[in-house]
Amino acid sequence: MTNGPAASHGDPNQFSLSLTKVELASGDVIRLPKSGVTAIVGPNNSGKSTLLREITSHLNLGDHVAKQVDRTFITRRTDIELLGDEEDILSWILQHAKLSTEGGRKTLSRPGVSGISYGNIVERITSLWRGRERGLHELSQLFFFYGDAWQRIMGANPVEMRDNFDGAATSPLHTLQDDKGLFDELCRLSKEVFGQTLTLDRLSKQINLRVGETGLPSPRIDEVSYEYREALAKLPHLLDQGDGMKSMIGLLTPLVTSAYPIVFIDEPEAFLHPPQAISLGRILGEQAQSKGTQVVLATHDRNLIAGLLQSGADVSIVRLDRSKDDRTRAHQLNVEDLKQIWDDPVLRYSNVLDGLFHKLVVLAEAEGDCRFYASAVDEFEPRDALPILPSDILFVPGGGKDGLPRLARVLRSVNVPVVASPDLDILNNRDKIRTLVEAMGGDWSTVDPDYRRAVAEFSRPRENVRVSDILSALNGIFSSRQDELFSAAISQEFRAQLRSKDSPWNRLKEFGEIAFRQDPSSAQRLLSKLAESGVVAVRVGELERFAPQLGVSKGAAWLPAAIQAGAHRSEAVRAHVAALLAAGGAGL
Repeated sequence: MTNGPAASHGDPNQFSLSLTKVELASGDVIRLPKSGVTAIVGPNNSGKSTLLREITSHLNLGDHVAKQVDRTFITRRTDIELLGDEEDILSWILQHAKLSTEGGRKTLSRPGVSGISYGNIVERITSLWRGRERGLHELSQLFFFYGDAWQRIMGANPVEMRDNFDGAATSPLHTLQDDKGLFDELCRLSKEVFGQTLTLDRLSKQINLRVGETGLPSPRIDEVSYEYREALAKLPHLLDQGDGMKSMIGLLTPLVTSAYPIVFIDEPEAFLHPPQAISLGRILGEQAQSKGTQVVLATHDRNLIAGLLQSGADVSIVRLDRSKDDRTRAHQLNVEDLKQIWDDPVLRYSNVLDGLFHKLVVLAEAEGDCRFYASAVDEFEPRDALPILPSDILFVPGGGKDGLPRLARVLRSVNVPVVASPDLDILNNRDKIRTLVEAMGGDWSTVDPDYRRAVAEFSRPRENVRVSDILSALNGIFSSRQDELFSAAISQEFRAQLRSKDSPWNRLKEFGEIAFRQDPSSAQRLLSKLAESGVVAVRVGELERFAPQLGVSKGAAWLPAAIQAGAHRSEAVRAHVAALLAAGGAGL
């Protein structure tokens, strides 16, 4: 076998191939950054992995053939951008694959593939460049990499030595054997993520990766000492490590050692702990930037998304969901909105990115509110009355009322069902409640008339109140109810009359909807219209009013005391949870 010459006079730097858009059967269109990362997210069974496989099938076979042969049902068509002429394309291929001649037949090989007919490649290039061919066919093996969890686990398996030391590198490990710079890069990444460097074992029958270092200088090939052999043999094989390390090194090895215009990865975070998933996301973004690669991946993990955002790469996030007619829909996230959240030090460390993978997100003011409502959902009775699994509902703190609109806008932009649960005193500020309603997609003009009428009593100048006024008010309310037991609810009504020196607005938070005394009909219409727009205000006023009898003040002590007392199972809380689910499209 002899190595053939590079048979092209083109410029490989003039060549580029990228996936510009994917049109779904639903009519939705996904547009992808040329040198960056497109992350496909969504709840379970929304079609993430299926879409990834279908895109590769359409690129490989062409749209028409892929529909017939692979029976793709999510993807309608894919569009690519091909730059460079025939000579440029061929020149790029010869730069990244080895041309060999054996028995008069020319073949191309690169890590992961070998024995591709050179003549077929030339014909495909001509047909593709002149627009006669829609699919890449044999070119797919040279132009894009596809890695799923199983392939990554196997990606760093030992391989046989080549028959000739200058033979074609048919495995990434052969490339690591040939290029110390690439091996050093892989070691750096391993050290960064796992705290362990790697050693390439070239002495065994098979080339394989070992974890750690011998502590001895690498010997010359003809001067391998017994001490070095012994030290090398003590290093554990990569295959003996956990699935997380095997999977990640198995993914990074082909990416580091080979240049691909397009890289597809299904669930790259599989087997990884959260910090490792963040690191992998950052590395994938950096690789896309440094190599001008287009990465398309499907993920279930917010940590990977966080890492991508840290990388500074051009990131596009596409959320899939299933419509009522069982069609997969795609919604592309406004990345600028996401960056605003990412730049907010409070929201960045919240769990808002997890909302991309849930069927309903409930926004509340604080972490304690979220934990209380999550407990209420987990213990909702009867269990079979819930229209949605508790695991499909995510509660996200907004860091106060001001954070709710920002979160709502981002999540709604990718069609995540969202409902907000602010304390009732959000009505104190017309601008705040209007901003939230509009962020939820509501029409404030339909709400404003009832808002103005309902809150008019709190906006008027305070009058001096005499004891006789309070007594008259109490007598008017309770004279016909003298035989009732003095319950907590009645005590609350008494207190609403007695707190005459406080700001009228304070009554909303402390006494809830019963504080509306002058125009309760407008108040009820207001609360109903807010709920229709996805803003389900806490009708009892604030979280702590769900259990006012605990004797525990606001703060960290209230939540465990309330749950221990079973407050999260009360009828008032159950009604609030039901209203949240109904507003989010999962009504009871």
